[in-house]
Amino acid sequence: MQDPYFRELFCLQNFFLLLHRKPQEILITGLFIFFILPDFLNGKTFKLDKGSVFMVIDLNIEPRKVYNWETFKKSKPPYSIALDGFVNAPTIRDTNGPYANFDHHCVDRTSTRSTSDQVHMEIGAGLFDSFRKNGIPEVHAWINDPDEDTCLAWWLLKHFEQVENHAEPRINRLVYCEDRLDSTAGSYPFGDTSMRRKMAWIFQPYNDVRFSGELSQMNAVGMRNIVESVESRISNHVFGDGGEIALEGNYERIGGGDNWVFTKETGPASRMAMYNDGIKAFVAMVAKKSDDSFVYVLGRNSVWTPFDIPKLYRVLNNTEIGIVSEKNLWGGSNTIGGSPRETGSRLNPEKLQEIINSALKI
Repeated sequence: MQDPYFRELFCLQNFFLLLHRKPQEILITGLFIFFILPDFLNGKTFKLDKGSVFMVIDLNIEPRKVYNWETFKKSKPPYSIALDGFVNAPTIRDTNGPYANFDHHCVDRTSTRSTSDQVHMEIGAGLFDSFRKNGIPEVHAWINDPDEDTCLAWWLLKHFEQVENHAEPRINRLVYCEDRLDSTAGSYPFGDTSMRRKMAWIFQPYNDVRFSGELSQMNAVGMRNIVESVESRISNHVFGDGGEIALEGNYERIGGGDNWVFTKETGPASRMAMYNDGIKAFVAMVAKKSDDSFVYVLGRNSVWTPFDIPKLYRVLNNTEIGIVSEKNLWGGSNTIGGSPRETGSRLNPEKLQEIINSALKI
């Protein structure tokens, strides 16, 4: 058996080899040393303990790609977790693998936690008791979009040891607020806007590319850059070094109908502005892509608002039958959803408005 002294010395030598990294790339917590590796290992998180045992928690990005549950399990390795729409199915688990899908798109939105809140709870309930290979934690996370809920869910998996006992108030509050906003299409009324200003700063890298239109055609490298930027800001927030920015953004009204408005959003506070103006149901044009397809979002503040989003999914999928498939379709939850992820919609705003108004009259 190796002498413990030499084993610890080996670990220390490995640690000092890392000191050429930037200070912000090294985090020491408890008995563990966390560090960021060079670009050729981009996206993989390794943890070095006193026995020089490594674990891998990696992030895999397939922009706008959607799988069904069975295909996901067949094509991805054991210890894989799909996040926030990567698999078109409600939350589901398979202990033979193990595999997991955490999602809240194909369900009643307000009675289901956001993806990040589900991950938060699952970690606290022992997720990493099962996601271990030979006793060492292992997770392969899969995403198709770097939105707020997805980035936060990934951060929680990557930093699970800070999450397990739910002892970090800043993490708990961030998860709570993200869950409420995600579940209500951004309408949940927080009396104090200070947390929303902090969240605007945390998720600014994502919102910048979303509202510029870049996100709709962004590749995996670009999405990874967004995730890593948001990750860094979440960590700064958790350690008390985060920032906040003014709640900027408004909306342009481009059409609508009875009880709903067709808008073009201009910033992360657009929906708050809409709700403040008494708008409770909307369709938003997010982007026009280079192939002349469109990215749309359909939303309402609650199921009590008379804007039948599930019905609109069915009508719009029948209208765009030439491009929709099981993995590429109009869909989401009963309070918020949107156009097909992979192709966008071929319907221009005028035609979409006509179809929606006709469907709502029936």
